[in-house]
Amino acid sequence: MVPGGSAVVSPPGEAPWRAPGPPSGAWHLDLGTEAEASLAGVLRLLEADGAPERAVETLARALEGKDVCTGDHSRALVGMSATVGRELGIEGEDLGRLEVGALLHDVGKIGVPLQVIRKPGPLTAGERRLMNLHPEIGEAILERVPSLEPLRPVVRACHERWDGGGYPDGLAREAIPLAARIVFVCDAFHAMTTDRPYRGALPEHEAVRRLKVAAGTQFDPGVVETFVRVHAGGGVGVAAGIRG
Repeated sequence: MVPGGSAVVSPPGEAPWRAPGPPSGAWHLDLGTEAEASLAGVLRLLEADGAPERAVETLARALEGKDVCTGDHSRALVGMSATVGRELGIEGEDLGRLEVGALLHDVGKIGVPLQVIRKPGPLTAGERRLMNLHPEIGEAILERVPSLEPLRPVVRACHERWDGGGYPDGLAREAIPLAARIVFVCDAFHAMTTDRPYRGALPEHEAVRRLKVAAGTQFDPGVVETFVRVHAGGGVGVAAGIRG
């Protein structure tokens, strides 16, 4: 979501980013001292104790430690995304991957400077480029955990648009993983209906209206249709979204 409450994400500029080398390698972007320290800390935790059953919670807690609002937002998306996913016929291991993908979709923000995440006004072009790196940083973090390999395409694609105007790869339509399309819709709804540093929360009916307007351009129209139907029945919403 862009500052100001619009449901439309601006296309990114070219970012001076490439994935890091092996775990002992350096990050190839000057993110600033605070952001680089956050990244280094979480990578040390993963390398010291990369047990699959603990890796997800390690990453979720690291994200919350960086910014409580971002962490709470990610946890709220788990229930919303799972509810919509079940309506779309996702079940079993695929549903579990959707839930974990929703939880970790913003994990790359560990590597974004805190002053950018919490900025109360519009981002500059340079700050927007830094913010738009978080899907790639998130994918690179997940490279450290082999058990999370199936989630890498989901985390990378959570800001791709249905019309191909998203980032980082400009994917369109069914080329975007379904889990990422679901998380994108739920992410936008929850972002619009909760307070942000740059604006107050919108009413849920206004957020639903904006999702409908952006269906077929920013969002998968089938996912939006399902979300709107489930929302009308009380199955998803700011409160319902945390139930799982």
